[in-house]
Amino acid sequence: MTHRKRDALAVFGTGALLGLIALANYAVNRPGTFGLNYRVYHVAAEAALAGEHFYAATPPNSGFHYLYPPATVLAFLPSALFESWVPGFVAMTLVSGLASAVATRFLAGYVESLGYSVGRAERALLFAFLLASAHSAPSLAYGQVNHVLVAALVAGVVWLARDREARAGAALALPAFVKVFPGLVGLWLLRRRAWRAIGAAVGTAAGLTALGLLAFGVDTTRTYVVDALIPRRETAAFVGGLPADRSFVTLRRPLSVLFPTVDPTWYAVGAAALLAPVLAALYWRVETTTDRHVAVHGTLVAMVLAVPSLLLYYAYTAVSLVVLLYDLPAGRGRRVFVAGALVANLSMSFRTLREAVRTAPLDPGTAQTILDALLPIFRFGTPVLYGSLLTLAGCLIYRVESGALSVPDSFGASVFEHDS
Repeated sequence: MTHRKRDALAVFGTGALLGLIALANYAVNRPGTFGLNYRVYHVAAEAALAGEHFYAATPPNSGFHYLYPPATVLAFLPSALFESWVPGFVAMTLVSGLASAVATRFLAGYVESLGYSVGRAERALLFAFLLASAHSAPSLAYGQVNHVLVAALVAGVVWLARDREARAGAALALPAFVKVFPGLVGLWLLRRRAWRAIGAAVGTAAGLTALGLLAFGVDTTRTYVVDALIPRRETAAFVGGLPADRSFVTLRRPLSVLFPTVDPTWYAVGAAALLAPVLAALYWRVETTTDRHVAVHGTLVAMVLAVPSLLLYYAYTAVSLVVLLYDLPAGRGRRVFVAGALVANLSMSFRTLREAVRTAPLDPGTAQTILDALLPIFRFGTPVLYGSLLTLAGCLIYRVESGALSVPDSFGASVFEHDS
C-alpha cells in the first residue's frame, strides 16, 4: 500500500468512525436531535404555502427560525403536503446520501485523472467520510442541506479545474447563495481570472434572488436580510471572549480570548489580517497542478476560519482535502498536512469533551483533572481549528519545499532550505 492510499484511508476511516459514534450518541442520548433543522424547513414551507410570514414560523418547543433566502423555501414546498415533517426528513436524508455519492464520483474521478488510482475500498470510505464523518454527521442527523451544498462546491471546483467555467460558476453560486460564507471562494476565481465563472456565479445568484422577489415580494426579502442574514455575524457571542463550550471553528475565537475588551468587529479584521499573508503565499507563482490544489485548499480553509462558522462547516473543505491526500508529494509538508487532517477529524467543543469524559469509566477526580488540563486548549480553539491550521502549514511547507517561496540570499543560496 502506498503512503498516499494509507494516508487517505486513515483520514477517511477515522473521520467516518467518529461520525458513526456521534450518530450513535444522538440516537441513544439525544434522539430529539434528528430532524432538528428539517422541522424548521417544514414549518417554513407550510407557512409559505399558506401565504404566511415563513421567517416568523418556528417548530413547537424549538425557537429556531428559517434563515435562508426566500427562493430556497420553494424547494421544501413538497414537504408541506404532509402533516408530519418525518417524510420530508427521510427524503432529505436520501438526497444527502445521493449528494455524497455524486461528490464521491466527482472526487474519485478527478483524483484518477491526476494519475492516482482510487480502489473500491477507498471509494467506499470516501463516500462514508463525505456522508457521515464527524463533520457531516450532525448535518445528516439535523436534516440540514449541507451535503447538497458541499456536493455543489465539489462539482464547481472540479469543473473549474477542467476549464468548464460556466458550469463551475453556477455550481459555486449555490452554496454561496444559501450559506453566504462560501462566496469567499470567489477569491480563487479572481486569482484565476475565471471571468466566465464569475459571471455565471453572479448571474445564478441574481436569478435566484429575482425568483425570491417574484415569489414572495420585497418585504420578505428585506426581512431575510435584516432578521436572518445580518444576525449571522454572531458578533455578540464573542464579547468578552468566546466561551469554550461554543462550537465555532474560527480564528476569531483565540483573538476574542486574547483581547476580550476589544470591539468584536476587530476580531473579523484580525482574522482577515492573519489569513491574508497565508493566501498571498499560496497564490504566489501558481505554476503546477499541485500549486493550484494547495491554493484552493488555502481558500476553502480561510473561508471557514475567517467567519464565525460552526464546526460542521469544516466539511466544505472536503474537495481540496481529499485531492491533496493523494496529490501532495512526500515530504515534511505532506506529513504536517496529514497530521492536521487527522486532528481536524476530532470535531468537538469543550462541552462535547466534558460529556465524553464524564460518561467514561473514570473516577470524578481524574475526570476533573483531565478537563482542567484541556480547558485552556479548548478555550483558544477546537481540534478542528488546530487541524485546519496544520493543513495550512503543510501547504506552506510544500511551497517552500518546491522552491516556489524561496528567495535567493546574497550568496546565491536559498534562504529556505528544502529537500531535493
